Amino acid sequence: MRGPLAALLLLFGTDVAAAQLCVGNTTFALAHFHSAANLDFDKLANRYALEMRFRYQHAFAAAEYGIKTWELTSLDGNSQAVALTLGLESGSARSRVELCPYVRWSYLSGPHQIGGTSWNFSEHAFSGGVSIGYLLARAKLWDFMPNAALTVGTGDPKLTTVSGGSLQQYEDFCCGRESFTTLRLGLGLGYSDEVTLIPSVSLPLSHRGQKTYSIRAALRMGKGI
Repeated sequence: MRGPLAALLLLFGTDVAAAQLCVGNTTFALAHFHSAANLDFDKLANRYALEMRFRYQHAFAAAEYGIKTWELTSLDGNSQAVALTLGLESGSARSRVELCPYVRWSYLSGPHQIGGTSWNFSEHAFSGGVSIGYLLARAKLWDFMPNAALTVGTGDPKLTTVSGGSLQQYEDFCCGRESFTTLRLGLGLGYSDEVTLIPSVSLPLSHRGQKTYSIRAALRMGKGI
C-alpha cells in the first residue's frame, strides 16, 4: 500500500509543507523523514511542489522544488520554484500540542517571455513565523489536527525587459521590495500515522498578498528511518 501512495505523491507533486503536528501532520517520532506534495491556488497563479523534510532531535529542515504557473491575466507563463525551511519543534512524542518557530527562504525564476516580449521575472523572499497544531481527536485509524501559522516576511519581485514595455498591468503584485504578513488556517486529516491530507487557507494581513487555498499530502518515509 505504501509503495503506490509514494508513487502518486511523487507523480502529482510540496511555503511551509506538512511534516509534523504543528502543521497538521503526524509526529516526527515515527520517522525522521517525510515527503509531501503541495498544491497552492490563488487568483494569479497555481503552485505545484515536492518536498523532503528531515528531523534531528528538535530541529527540522525542508527542501522544496516545483513550478508556479501564472494565469493569462498575470504573467502568463511558468516559474521555477525553490524553497528552504529551517525550524524547531517544541512538542514531545506524546504531546497533543506542538509549537514550531521557523525561517524560510524561497525563490522564483521565470517566466522569461510574456505576451511575445522578452521579460525576466524573479523573486527572493525571506520570512519567519510560528505554527501551532493540536491533536483534536483520534478515532481508530484517523487523526484530526487543526493548525495555524503566522508568517512575516519580505520579498523583492523584479520584472525586467531588454525590449521595452509597460509594468502597469503587473503593479498589483510586482515590483520592488515589500513586506507581507499571512495567517494560515488548516485541518490535518491523518490516516494510520502514514498519510495526511491538510486542506488550508492563507489570508493576507497586509497590503501585499493573495488569499491562497492549499491542499497538502504528506507521507511518512518508513518507520524509524
